[in-house]
Amino acid sequence: MKNIFEFIEQLESGKHHFNIWVYSNKGHYCQFDIPTNKPRTSPLKEAVENHLQVLVEIHNDEIDNAFLLLPEVHMVLPVAFHDEQILLSTRPLAV
Repeated sequence: MKNIFEFIEQLESGKHHFNIWVYSNKGHYCQFDIPTNKPRTSPLKEAVENHLQVLVEIHNDEIDNAFLLLPEVHMVLPVAFHDEQILLSTRPLAV
């Protein structure tokens, strides 16, 4: 993935369910409210436009994945996410 917008496009083309989290305070994230009457990625685009740190938690059949989106630097980082906190981050996926 080269940037956040490609990441979002991949989510739009896939059939995975995902949750959106935004940074709250003291290292914790809170779930971003997703209205049921909007397309799946519209709330994600809104979160990226309005927050400095957005976490996407993707649920698929094999494994759950989490990615931290940093809009200011157009980066997507795979992370370990549990109990509203990022536990571990790995290498960047976008520049």
